[in-house]
Amino acid sequence: MRAAAPLAAVVVPVYNAGEHLAPCLRSIAAQTLEDWRCYLVDDGSTDGSGAVCEQAAQADMRFTVLHQAQCGVAAARAAGVRAAKEDGAHWIAFCDADDVYHPDFLRVLAGAARSTGMPVACCLYDSFTGAPPQDAPARPAAARVLSAPAHLEALLHDHAVDYSLCNKLYGAAVLQPADLDNGFAYNEDLLTNWQVFSRLAGCAFVDFTGYHYRQHADSASHRPLAPESLDDQRRAAIYIREHAGAQMQASADAFYYEKLVYLASMILRRQNADAYRVQFNELGVGIRAGLRDPRLGRNPRLPRAIRAAAWATVYCPRLWAAVCRRVLKDRQ
Repeated sequence: MRAAAPLAAVVVPVYNAGEHLAPCLRSIAAQTLEDWRCYLVDDGSTDGSGAVCEQAAQADMRFTVLHQAQCGVAAARAAGVRAAKEDGAHWIAFCDADDVYHPDFLRVLAGAARSTGMPVACCLYDSFTGAPPQDAPARPAAARVLSAPAHLEALLHDHAVDYSLCNKLYGAAVLQPADLDNGFAYNEDLLTNWQVFSRLAGCAFVDFTGYHYRQHADSASHRPLAPESLDDQRRAAIYIREHAGAQMQASADAFYYEKLVYLASMILRRQNADAYRVQFNELGVGIRAGLRDPRLGRNPRLPRAIRAAAWATVYCPRLWAAVCRRVLKDRQ
């Protein structure tokens, strides 16, 4: 018989995860906080990943498998959250099927949330290729509190907090399935966190590298650049700008403009940049119009490097494209 309510739930959306799924599941099984349940949401896999999930559930009752027709990662996460909340989980975390946890991930983040009284706890993450890192036992410093609106500032601008779902632990009460299934295929995690964080009085942050993000040819950051990715990322930034509120407006304006410049650089770094001429021209109009705008290109919250990149995008795009191709290596 399954225990009643797990302290922590881990939601793993699974779609054709291949050889990377087994290390992910091992890292969850190795958690030093043992009171967890993992919801493996098989999103219509065709490579045998569903069978690997079933094998994990047979070997360890803490794994539960949900099979569904392919609906995308956001819908898969939402299905996992619904199941976790129905089972009465107190905390909910996420892990992508090709990544791995530090063994102390759940224990440290649950401790950070409890010690601070915050409904969300965040930690650092790093990237790896090949074999997962060999982790030593965690001895992090005491968690610190980011009180509103500092937690929203950090969400948009601090890469330590970042807008990934996977380096965080959420109180089940603050997370709703609709937060996850928001209609975005790209930057869905940013929008989810913005909606959740906007309802909170703050979050906890602990200086501990608890999540390991695998870099490989099929990972999200190395897939071909889909035009809909550009559209979704811009729409997410527009949504945040339109829903920021007075305290966060200047910060959200800066984030929006930085996103325009970043998306333009994503196009310029590609060898087939001409295929994205329409999207680049649309971004260029926004970047050019914002160069002298005190809310955008002259926003004091905007980093100087982004201001320089905006100017280069407008006035010397060929030279800037050469720089982007040399320096920015992802999504080539």
